[in-house]
Amino acid sequence: MMHNQDVEDICRNVYADTKKYYCQSEEALGEYALGFRILYGPPVVDAPFLFLGYQPGGRAVDCVDHHETWPETCDYATEDWPLAKQVRAIWGAEVVARCTGLNAIFFRAPSVVAWNRIAKTLRDDLEIFSLHNAERIVRALRPEFLIIIGLGTFDWLTQGEPSLYGEKGRVLARRGTLWGRIAIGTVHLSGSRISRIDRDRLRAYFAAIQTTPRTQQTQEPRALPMLS
Repeated sequence: MMHNQDVEDICRNVYADTKKYYCQSEEALGEYALGFRILYGPPVVDAPFLFLGYQPGGRAVDCVDHHETWPETCDYATEDWPLAKQVRAIWGAEVVARCTGLNAIFFRAPSVVAWNRIAKTLRDDLEIFSLHNAERIVRALRPEFLIIIGLGTFDWLTQGEPSLYGEKGRVLARRGTLWGRIAIGTVHLSGSRISRIDRDRLRAYFAAIQTTPRTQQTQEPRALPMLS
């Protein structure tokens, strides 16, 4: 089993490799060279959850510190972004403070539409690079659950069965596996309208997961509580 220092070394190597790769790709990216963002908090080992998004947004290069290292505290526990607020509302600020976040694609774009305007060969290379290194981080951090934000992102990364339905039959969560971890995909918490009742269902679903003994957390899609 790796020690915390080994895990930090892996994450630092990912940052160094990404910075080098970005510099090599910057000219080809042209107007789409908007920087990158990797971790949204310290590299916490064995956290209850690791939140995995699709891609960091933005229309211009923001804080260059994002290219160098991770923040000292989990952004999802402290920031006022709509997504961070929704994450705290569902998982609770105390739990979120013990977790971190990551993106499947490290390189920034203001929207999926803008990202898809990049030449396909270059875009594919950037996505393959990001996914390879995101997997390195997830396997090193070993979160109990990998929470994939957005069912479209979940379907892009893996396959799974519905595990939670909303008040009107809408799928709120799907469950599968990714990179050796139990993966649960949710509706995009800031990009789709979620009713109070459905938000309460999500909150209850993840609260039940946290109270289920680890010995009962198998890789089978239907092993976790399902609310209907």
